[in-house]
Amino acid sequence: MAKRHESLILLARDHHEALLLALRLQQGTLALLRLWTHDPVDQAKRVVAFYDQHLRRHFAEEELIVFAIARKNLPASEPIIDTLVAEHRTMEVAISKFRSANKESLEDDLRAFGALLESHIRTEDRSLFPLIESQASQTVLNDIQYGFKFFDDRRL
Repeated sequence: MAKRHESLILLARDHHEALLLALRLQQGTLALLRLWTHDPVDQAKRVVAFYDQHLRRHFAEEELIVFAIARKNLPASEPIIDTLVAEHRTMEVAISKFRSANKESLEDDLRAFGALLESHIRTEDRSLFPLIESQASQTVLNDIQYGFKFFDDRRL
């Protein structure tokens, strides 16, 4: 696999932890107990905490920086971005449900969330990011990188 362009590398790194979460959610009770809990209520709490600590910010960075710049400069990215934004909203609705979830419906909902999260990340990594890297000018790639520098000091 080709090396990710430096303007997208921070988002791609964020995907690693999210993919681990997605995998564990999809494995359910097959996930190793030393790495994960089999209690759906605890899993839901962990998903909410992961969202609050990582995904909320990640979604904002994608939408306000990468997606906005790609939409403006790469019309071919629009359908992919529309799907990805809709998936962000779907995951946010699921997180709201997880905040006050009851045990009865959790297992299927957690597994579905894991599948959506994995599919979402794979679409970004395998479709959107390669499209940006292959079609965006260096100026556009610089604009993306520049956007991160002003989003937060942690990205410097």
